Amino acid sequence: MNDNEAYAKLKVGVGKFYYGSGCLAELTRETVRLGGRPLIIGGPTTTPLVMDQIKDRFLEAGVVPTVRVHTSQCSRTWAERYRRDAEEMGCTLILGIGGGKCLDLAKCAATFGGLDLICVPTSVATCVASSSVCIMYQDDGSPDGSVDMDKEVDVVIADTDVIATAPKRTLAAGIFDSIAKLPEVVHNVTITNYRDCSLEKYICTVNSQAIYQFLTGEGKNVYDNGMASGRFTDLILTNLLHTSVVSGFSSGLNQLALAHGLYDFMRRSFTTEAAPFLHGEIVAVGVLMQMAFNEVHPTYLNEVRELMRHMQMPDTLLKLGFTPDDNSMESLLEYLISSTGLQDSDRPRLTKAIRLILQL
Repeated sequence: MNDNEAYAKLKVGVGKFYYGSGCLAELTRETVRLGGRPLIIGGPTTTPLVMDQIKDRFLEAGVVPTVRVHTSQCSRTWAERYRRDAEEMGCTLILGIGGGKCLDLAKCAATFGGLDLICVPTSVATCVASSSVCIMYQDDGSPDGSVDMDKEVDVVIADTDVIATAPKRTLAAGIFDSIAKLPEVVHNVTITNYRDCSLEKYICTVNSQAIYQFLTGEGKNVYDNGMASGRFTDLILTNLLHTSVVSGFSSGLNQLALAHGLYDFMRRSFTTEAAPFLHGEIVAVGVLMQMAFNEVHPTYLNEVRELMRHMQMPDTLLKLGFTPDDNSMESLLEYLISSTGLQDSDRPRLTKAIRLILQL
């Protein structure tokens, strides 16, 4: 916050964050505490996965949920429909189960309806469960901006045993979505101590460094060995909470940097081609571009690329479905420059970084 501003507003963290083996047992008590009449929004696989474990506890507590299995896009239209369903059914809270699409939809519906919210993430693919913004899409899958929540998520229940059942692909995607925080925070700036920037920026930087160090140090071990790695619960804490804390502090700091800028571009301009790829898979390719633009030492860039290859992730634009003609290259350049605050003078360096990720 600048000295001439009266105040700043942050939405960081969640009301309660349960994590570890068996913490799904807390869901019934938290549901009852928040009124006991949930509208559940979840995916076709994740909803029965969780409901099978809690239905007896719900029954004993007199909780009768209204369940909506969602298979469409995370759109404002669907969020409004579920808000209306919650109102008509007399629901006191929204309970989101699943990955990014269902959790963002649950968050948006709760925001539209002014309802309390519990998120039960079933993977670590993004930090969506504990962030205070809802990323929205049109019905065709193209981006539709975001909806800011009025308050933080009330409760997150991240059960290790549930999350361990998710495909390894979601684990890899989440690792790289979190890794992206560091190169994005420091892109186009030099930060060596708190005097080089605002305190909010410095908080983002030191926390992003901790996330980056942990994930590049332990990511391969967790990916290969899962719960047997001894660091799986730590990775849940890192991806689902620590990363969202960085996102919370970065609000208003022009943090749509290159890695996530590439993600947004692919969803907008190559909607069909990019549809099969997870958020973190596209961002990961953007991380390589970001690091090249930041002119990091090649050792660090190669370390990240080798980790991507070990996790069998796409590591070039071509593998993401990008068509490298003159029009698409110019569109990508223009979008990244306009959305990240870069200048035309940065064009040669950005072009070089894009060429690095174009193809092997």
